[in-house]
Amino acid sequence: MQSLERSKTISEPMSSVIDTGAVYEEALSSGESHQERLAWARIIDGQLIEWGGNPEQLEDDDIEAPSREVISVASSLALMMRNRAMPAPSRVAPDGEGGIVFEHREGPDFETFEIHEDGSIEYLAFHDSQLVDRQTLR
Repeated sequence: MQSLERSKTISEPMSSVIDTGAVYEEALSSGESHQERLAWARIIDGQLIEWGGNPEQLEDDDIEAPSREVISVASSLALMMRNRAMPAPSRVAPDGEGGIVFEHREGPDFETFEIHEDGSIEYLAFHDSQLVDRQTLR
């Protein structure tokens, strides 16, 4: 029996972040746990929607809050990731420069999706603190 090699990243490789809004078949049949759906709901329905309604709440003396446009891009990315049954981030936070970062850690693997102030998205994956993948997604 043949087996396929899989990269050492946590998530499936990303090639595009353009989403139709449709739920993918793999998300429907993945056996995704109720806990994972709740985690995504807290991020999308709680944190990102709250930030979108009042991004100024994130401002601090030296921190630039994400704009509504950046929050919208982050929300679209989160919906796409959820619909593809990807694991919810361990942490979602403003990056201090007008962007938002999604972080996920699992054992020695760590990955980030960085939504920059200009709306571009960068994916970084690390294994044992060494960069193993870097992609510009948008």
